[in-house]
Amino acid sequence: VNATDTTELFVFLLSFLQTMLAYLSKKIAIPNGAKLSCISWSTTEGWLACGGENGLLKVLLVANSQNVEDGSNLSMNQTLVGHEGNVLIVEWNEKYKKLTTSDQHGLIIVWMLHKGMWFEEMINNRNKSVVRDLKWAKDGRKICIVYEDGAVIVGSVDGKRMWGRDLGLKPALVEWSPDGQTIIFCSVRGECHVYDEIGNHLSNISMLISDQSCQSSITGIDWHQSANHARSKLALGYENGSIQVMSDIGDRKPDLFQTGMSVSKIRWNVSGSILAVAGARANSAGRFISLVQFYNPHGHLLRTLRVPGNGINSIAWEGSSMRMALAVDSFIYFADIQPEYQWACIDDVIVYAFAMPRKDEICVTFWNSKSNERFAKNVRGLIGICAFGDYCALISEASMKNTFALIICDAKGTALIGKYMEEKPEFNVMTASQLITATDSCVYLWHYCSNEPNNAVTLQICRENRCTQKTVKVGIDPGTKVPESDSSRFTLRDSICSLAASENMLLVGMQSGAVRRYSLRSLRHEATYILESRACNIYLNCNDTKFSVIDIDGLMTVLDLNSASFHLSDPLHNQQLVTVNRRKDCRGMHWSRDMPDLYVTMEKKRMYLFRNGDPEEPVLSSGHVYDFSDLEIKAILLEEIMQTPQTPRKEHVVHFETKALRDTRSMILHNISFQDSWRFVQKNGHQRLWQLLAHGALQKLDLAIAKQSFANFADIYGVYFARKLEMICDEIQQRAEVSAFFQHFDNAEELFASMNRVDLSLAMRIKMGDWFHVGKIIRVGADDDWIRDFMFNNMGEYFFERQKWDRAASYFTQSKNVEKLVVCSYLQEEYDELEKIIHAAAGNHELLANIGSMFCSVGMCSQAVLAFRSTSDMNPGIEACVLLKRWGSAFSLVTQHNRQQITVVLQRYIGHILHAEMKLCAINLYRETNDHENVVHLLSQLAMQSVTVKHSPMYMKKIYVLRALEVSMHAMDSEPACCAVN
Repeated sequence: VNATDTTELFVFLLSFLQTMLAYLSKKIAIPNGAKLSCISWSTTEGWLACGGENGLLKVLLVANSQNVEDGSNLSMNQTLVGHEGNVLIVEWNEKYKKLTTSDQHGLIIVWMLHKGMWFEEMINNRNKSVVRDLKWAKDGRKICIVYEDGAVIVGSVDGKRMWGRDLGLKPALVEWSPDGQTIIFCSVRGECHVYDEIGNHLSNISMLISDQSCQSSITGIDWHQSANHARSKLALGYENGSIQVMSDIGDRKPDLFQTGMSVSKIRWNVSGSILAVAGARANSAGRFISLVQFYNPHGHLLRTLRVPGNGINSIAWEGSSMRMALAVDSFIYFADIQPEYQWACIDDVIVYAFAMPRKDEICVTFWNSKSNERFAKNVRGLIGICAFGDYCALISEASMKNTFALIICDAKGTALIGKYMEEKPEFNVMTASQLITATDSCVYLWHYCSNEPNNAVTLQICRENRCTQKTVKVGIDPGTKVPESDSSRFTLRDSICSLAASENMLLVGMQSGAVRRYSLRSLRHEATYILESRACNIYLNCNDTKFSVIDIDGLMTVLDLNSASFHLSDPLHNQQLVTVNRRKDCRGMHWSRDMPDLYVTMEKKRMYLFRNGDPEEPVLSSGHVYDFSDLEIKAILLEEIMQTPQTPRKEHVVHFETKALRDTRSMILHNISFQDSWRFVQKNGHQRLWQLLAHGALQKLDLAIAKQSFANFADIYGVYFARKLEMICDEIQQRAEVSAFFQHFDNAEELFASMNRVDLSLAMRIKMGDWFHVGKIIRVGADDDWIRDFMFNNMGEYFFERQKWDRAASYFTQSKNVEKLVVCSYLQEEYDELEKIIHAAAGNHELLANIGSMFCSVGMCSQAVLAFRSTSDMNPGIEACVLLKRWGSAFSLVTQHNRQQITVVLQRYIGHILHAEMKLCAINLYRETNDHENVVHLLSQLAMQSVTVKHSPMYMKKIYVLRALEVSMHAMDSEPACCAVN
């Protein structure tokens, strides 16, 4: 993916994903405390222009967020001088790289870039009124300027006036259509008038919002159309908080929604997938709070960002849509925008999805971070990914209309089983035995049974039986009776917004802020927990005693399920929970898999570890945690992967250790007394720490501490090993055994050698199966022939398993393993060597029989007969001759060794020649054995055949005469047969 496609890829990611994260990452103070009134960001070059009071105008060159860690480094800061009044408007011409500014006195200046610096190019001052707004057309060739007195001027990029007129109204805003053919003028009374590019009035935009909203002034308008989107998006924002999104100026069914705040600015991101709405609202204390709310084009709230200060005056998107600049008082705030990527993990296999530019399908990649293997799978209409244990679920749109597919895959992306449903699954979670999906009103539980002993059988049964699906209706308050006729469809009092599940418990987050708890065993509603805000994400700890939520504002709250308090008279089971911890600006969290009070949070660019609510020192990281166990955190750098998603690298997976693990290792390395280390580990009790302490004690030969530490984390073999060391009196031998325990075999061998204990070195190498080192030791000091044979035989097995037959044969020769040598010679097609073995293996009838079978399988009859002749049973040799159609050899062997089989062999031979249509040969054989009956039968067949083929009469006469003679001879040999002929 080249640099251009990388930016496009980020744009497509934001279009593809349904949720996002936003947090303030940095702020820049304006000198002398000058307040800002406007800000604009060049989406192509990265220039950031801001204007404020007393003629303040600055142009900053901000580093790209994809290349700089903090995302806000300034490589240039230029102050432009020319305005005396407050600068109210800054606008970029992306096509021609020009900057246009206007102040409170109506002065307009066009700035140009020359040798890396900005200079005045043109100045215009009408001296009659103040500029309310100005906009460049999308192609950069025309500019429209509207004045407070109603005058409108449209000019070209070279400064020429194209046309002007008086609108007869008080304009507030102006906007060009994406094609530059239409202009919209918005009045201060909330009216929108549409004109063509030469100034002719076309129509007015219908405002399909309430009358109260129509009386409110328009504070923002933005018309977006990307080359990758067929439909344009025209957004109108009203001061009272109403937003109207239209596909075009004639859209009669626009998307309408209420933000619940006073709107000051609206702005689409570069892809048109997110609408940022800036404004303020009063809190419970009556104090106004500045906010930026992010919506998708259909009005679904994705995230709310709280901003300090006395109000947001202007907002601007970066070209990658991954950052936003906010003009607040005398500061520029930078907000990082991170999409919540579609991803999951199966052990060390990372499953992630990305949308390639100019393609309709989503690419789902299964990447093994250890082996670096990648398996790609294209999915159309991907909705979500979730995983648990060894399986992953892909939720997508099916080929049938209004149908959605749930596919269970393994770690290589192979589809194992699938299911279809008719309602769109918005939220998904997976457990060891169930895939749980939810719409806005219903929860569906699919028992795919991944934790059954007969895993594949269970999946096969599910595929045949179409599986069992149960529905939990959560859209109605528990206890409310639903009429039977409306049991399948009902009016919602609330809707689902998040899910979390374990093996025993299901938590369902609602838009109202409630979290409902269900038992997965009985599917019974157990409790409802009332929270202060809507839970976007819910996380359960490993033993279902605590859970955490991250709300729409990025506030994480940890709640204790054991602290629930409720009234028995409450039919809805509403309960209050004790808050354990709260953190702001959280983009995610992850509970430890083995400690219920241990969790890690991702806050902005930092990662915090909490134990019982107490944080450790943060770690700088933007990674996404996918595993937390044994006091070790594994995270993946998804932002870096998404820049080149086809080629992830192992460097994109990072590991972190907890402070307790680091401190324990440091105490052992710095020779802190084991009594102090023991107390520290006992205080921070964890199996990983006890294991670390046991290993450290072993290395120092403190066997009492080692044995007790092994016992504390239930390592019975470690306890036995410590006891074994206690019975060894020699310290050098103890150290050698410890080195072998830690797999430092070379060091252990050196220690054994220093003791002149070659036998211990030999036993160690034999135990670990390192036969090449065994060979070195034998050459040095061991002379036992059985050890040599044993060693050479295992070396031969080593190469035999790797199909290196020649090397295996050389070692089998040295170990006198004739059976394996025979197999190697056969596999190498060295039949001369195989024939030599026949003479050397006299008396080994089983081996000779195997050699004979090998020769027979390759058609070497004489060698096979030679091998079988050396055994006591010649029947296999006769069978080999018959099988290879060596009839002469077969008759010879039958005559010499087993005359009882001559009839059987003859019958099989005659059957062979009859199959080859050699009837005359068969007749001669039957005559030699005086089998007149079969001769007569075959001559009858020849007579019938000669009639059909129309042979000569003489030939037919001879056949009939011969047949008569055979009948006569048969009559002479057998009186009953003669009677039968007569």
